[in-house]
Amino acid sequence: MTGALTLKNAIKPGDGFKEVCLSVQCEDVLVRTGLKDRSAVFVGPFSCSADLEAHWCRHSGSPALDSSGPPRVLIDLKGGLLQVFWGQQQFNCLSEIQEQLQSYWNQMSRTEAESNDKPLLSTLLRTPSPAQSEYSSDDLRTGLFQYIQDSACQKLPSPHEVVFWRETDESPGVMLWRYPEPRVITFLRITPVPFNTTDDPDISTADLGDVLQVPCSLEFWDELQRSFVPYREFSLSESSVCELTLPTLTPDTNQTDLVTSDLWRVVLNSPSDGGDESSDSESGSQVPSEQLVCPTALAACTRVDSCFAPWFVPSVGVSIRLAYLELHFCHNLDQLGTAPCQKLRPFLPDRKSPQDQEFAVVCVREPCVFVRQWSDVMQCCHELSFSSTLSCRLLEYRNLTYLSIIQPVSLRGHATHTHTHTRSRRTLHCDTTLTPLHVAVGQYAVHTLDPSAAGLGHR
Repeated sequence: MTGALTLKNAIKPGDGFKEVCLSVQCEDVLVRTGLKDRSAVFVGPFSCSADLEAHWCRHSGSPALDSSGPPRVLIDLKGGLLQVFWGQQQFNCLSEIQEQLQSYWNQMSRTEAESNDKPLLSTLLRTPSPAQSEYSSDDLRTGLFQYIQDSACQKLPSPHEVVFWRETDESPGVMLWRYPEPRVITFLRITPVPFNTTDDPDISTADLGDVLQVPCSLEFWDELQRSFVPYREFSLSESSVCELTLPTLTPDTNQTDLVTSDLWRVVLNSPSDGGDESSDSESGSQVPSEQLVCPTALAACTRVDSCFAPWFVPSVGVSIRLAYLELHFCHNLDQLGTAPCQKLRPFLPDRKSPQDQEFAVVCVREPCVFVRQWSDVMQCCHELSFSSTLSCRLLEYRNLTYLSIIQPVSLRGHATHTHTHTRSRRTLHCDTTLTPLHVAVGQYAVHTLDPSAAGLGHR
């Protein structure tokens, strides 16, 4: 296991740290369970890396309007192949641990019941609302941002910078800008943009009018996915104004309905599939191509209004990405007892079969999970996004072969959970999308699953 720690001090010496980054890499991690002088593999062996970032800034969990208080935490977990084994051995061992922890927790809860039942009145004085929001108008054209023409290498802008990427044969033209803190785009309007058609005699904007349009997309940098995510699609014209419809900020606006980011960009001539593009793309030897709209001309025609408020900045973000996940379901016969089955009389087992029998494998290819949390004294919100590809194999005991009962199916979903402390109200919303699902079930599958369901919960 190796690790690295990076500390960044605040501007004022007495303010402590501004940012702390911890990176850990683990190789050949193995977790085993032990019960009655017998141990079994539970997880692994596997290799993984973890990155933890703590930022002392204003966010939804800040107790005050400044950056004092708990930091904003971002956790990124990456791994390769992760194997998890589950059977009666693992179930019984974890049940014993859960009972011990539950007993300890109940004892601690009884001693702290009085203090937990009396909320502090001072904590109810602060009511996060859009009234604390900081609005700005026409961000890119008021002189606060510095324009940088970056035609050689595709670099990302620093705070209060606008960077232009020229269109090449391998990448479209892009205008990027970065704020000093995560902000919500509240208004975006682009006045008619002059097209560069003088070099092409076959194109005449006077004749085409609104027919000639340039497809574009507004994208934001997702700090958990580490990539740009499309937000709005629109088209530019030489004769009409383009104005995007964006969410409005009201006291009833939910944090999960907003998109906050410090890095935004407008992509010109974006591909029709709207795929994500990472900032780590290699520039190589790219030759500028003929472009209909120059990114620098787009900046002069674009008005961007934004807003910042601590209450819509997530206090915690977690991303989990694995290359492959395998769930192995097993029978541990030594945990199922030795009494002979009454239905098999007068036959008795010869005890020559393997003590550990694997009967099913659930495969999850490239699972990705992203979790965000907004927390304050009024409510706590959680957002969960996940995607993967699932498949399942089942053991046929007659020929001792694995047969596929679930063909690979793509799974993608999104869930939000909101808990309002003052009203003790909880809301849950889930959306899940599946590709066509093909399931093959026969006599062998029923024969394998029926005793397995009864045996997995046996203690």
